[in-house]
Amino acid sequence: MINGDISNASPPRIIVVIDTVVQSEVKETKKLFGSTTERVVSKLNNKELTHLWNQAFKFGLSVELAAFSDQYWTQEHLDKLMDKLDSRGGNPFNYAELYGSIDDFIGELPYRSNLKGVIDLRERVMRYGSWGIELENL
Repeated sequence: MINGDISNASPPRIIVVIDTVVQSEVKETKKLFGSTTERVVSKLNNKELTHLWNQAFKFGLSVELAAFSDQYWTQEHLDKLMDKLDSRGGNPFNYAELYGSIDDFIGELPYRSNLKGVIDLRERVMRYGSWGIELENL
């Protein structure tokens, strides 16, 4: 913000990997001529979603939901989750993006000037370097 002009200001952004707010599992279905693998969402982590909503509102953060297609997430999963949270009236996410792989995603991070951190599971948070944040530490 320069002299009260807000046109050039962008809010700080955090990116939340979908595995931190959704419980799911990968199921393989065997068929006569091969098999299919898909991700099935079992439930939402309401405690984590509430904490994320409160912190994003408190600090004025822009929050992006990220998922990876190589982990069997689809755009349909993201759209359903966003619609479900919108209908509840408590959607902390401003954006949802499906990335090809976690390595592609990590390669894009240095080019995001307003990025403050990436929230992921404890076992994967170190992959993001200084951007890695566990949800409890937000």
